[in-house]
Amino acid sequence: MSDDDAIAAVVERAYAALEFEPGAEPDWDLFDSAFAPEAILALRVFPEDPEISVLGLRAYAESQMRNDLGEQGYSETPGAGSIEVIGDIAVVRQPFTMNFADRSVDAVDVFSLVRISGVWKVVAVVSDTAVPV
Repeated sequence: MSDDDAIAAVVERAYAALEFEPGAEPDWDLFDSAFAPEAILALRVFPEDPEISVLGLRAYAESQMRNDLGEQGYSETPGAGSIEVIGDIAVVRQPFTMNFADRSVDAVDVFSLVRISGVWKVVAVVSDTAVPV
């Protein structure tokens, strides 16, 4: 598998893990498997959040499930992204759509990955809605 394919698979796994039906929740184990344990996420968790939050994996999981999201269901649909590999680091710029029960919002994730013992892991994600609220 090429580096680009391996990196794309890690990013796709993170998005797939966040999809859930009403009454359920994301597959947090699958989500965590895409990340180094020390990873950080700097993002606007919900489009109406007044500012970017900087969170570890556990804090992100707690924040993601507020606003009764578990009762509504949620998914993210990635668009065409770009991957740049520089040795054992990579940057992925990934447009995506946040799919809530009552609306969709365009956003962009920028993933930073590192190859650790031959395996690509996300170490940071910075993200915002395409047009800040």
